[in-house]
Amino acid sequence: MKACNNLIIVILAAGKGKRMLSSTPKVMHKILDKPMIHYVLKEAYKLNPAKVYVVTGFGHEELEKYLNENYPMSIPVFQEEQLGTGHAVNMVKKYYDNTWEEVMILPGDSPLVKSKTLEDMYINQKGRLNAKDGSHRENFSCTLVSSIIENPYGYGRIVKNKNDEVIKIVEERDASSEEKKIAEVNSSIYCFKAGVLFDYLKNLKPDNSQKEFYLTDIIEEMIKDKHRVSTFKAKDMLEVSGVNDRLALSNAAKIMQRRINEELMLSSGVSMTDPELVYVGDDVIISKDVIVHPNTYIFGKSEIGKGCTIGPSAQLYDCKIGKNTSINSAVLIEAKLGENNIIGPFSYIRPGTITDDKVKIGGFCEVKKSKVGKNSKIPHLTYIGDTEMGQNVNIGASSVTCNYDGYAKNKTVIGNDVFIGSDTMLVPPVEIGNGAIVAAGSVITENVPDDSLAIVRGRQVNIEGGATKYRAKKEIEKNKGANK
Repeated sequence: MKACNNLIIVILAAGKGKRMLSSTPKVMHKILDKPMIHYVLKEAYKLNPAKVYVVTGFGHEELEKYLNENYPMSIPVFQEEQLGTGHAVNMVKKYYDNTWEEVMILPGDSPLVKSKTLEDMYINQKGRLNAKDGSHRENFSCTLVSSIIENPYGYGRIVKNKNDEVIKIVEERDASSEEKKIAEVNSSIYCFKAGVLFDYLKNLKPDNSQKEFYLTDIIEEMIKDKHRVSTFKAKDMLEVSGVNDRLALSNAAKIMQRRINEELMLSSGVSMTDPELVYVGDDVIISKDVIVHPNTYIFGKSEIGKGCTIGPSAQLYDCKIGKNTSINSAVLIEAKLGENNIIGPFSYIRPGTITDDKVKIGGFCEVKKSKVGKNSKIPHLTYIGDTEMGQNVNIGASSVTCNYDGYAKNKTVIGNDVFIGSDTMLVPPVEIGNGAIVAAGSVITENVPDDSLAIVRGRQVNIEGGATKYRAKKEIEKNKGANK
């Protein structure tokens, strides 16, 4: 959408959300890997508004920290007392000037709304949609998004006259028995002419059972004064579904999961063997011909290259994965992998790990803050930390780079074409030269030169008949114990 230089967006995010039963602000509860307000902000910014204000309240420090780190262009406005939606919007009045034309108001707990719906509502509000007879343009002081739902319980009802014109909006707790039968409900998404909005907010009163300042009350007053109010029906009622409890949060997450997965399969050429068991974050990029197996989570700003196989049971957070890499039953965090890697099963790839092409990190391995060169293999039961590893290295089973001495992390450097035997301890700071071989069972504390064979073992001693004597001794000790 073209820049809406005179559109102001206000997102209401001050509520505690009592039914969430949580000390976390309602809008900070997560859908997949993002707080629900992320989805509202993302769609809002697609309209290219002049400014976006976020009204904060309960737990405002947490929300404001998130905004500062992820949406620094947004302007938080603190509402110390939560006295209703009208009061919340009025908190923004101190920023109002005559350059504002329209003010769009969005609830922070409606994460499923789409920018296309918001754009269409905005166009309707601006009068760019012709009336039914095509003879003139409509001119509204307010447009609100509505929806027809089978069970409208809990929603504000839109009351209209015989000419289908809005008369008022009545909240569930204040509605009469007849009004509660109305199926067209208010989404709490509005677009007002800025001047009209703030003029009517001046005289707003808490004339309701909750003694709160309802934004919907000014609409009735506007209509009495001959202002025109339009409804814009959302095509998908799910878009206007609010999240008020944990069950609704779970339902919204399922819908968002389905949206993301369908988009990846239909538009990006990604295969999912069971989309219901694949969880992909909103910022993830997956290339075509990737296969994602069940019980897989790909979150953060992860990027998956063409032809990869991810899962089953893989977890990736903020990772970049090269082409044709296979990841099976592994956890990867802030890692960057090359092409044609084989990872897992049951591997843990920690932050700062970078691999070149054709690297294998096999079963029950952990790699942390290390570089692994081309064609190198860490097949099984191994810990590699704070290590720089060259090409064509083979690490034997149960080997460890003992990077932590109790006070600081120390670095291990392993050259090209190195073979490390099983059950080897490399105690850094230490360097293993190109082409070196380290014998199994060694504890290496000194540098190993290029093409050297390093072996650190005690001399083996075989005692003839020793096993027989040992067992006899143990039997005597056992019998003495039984006779006491």
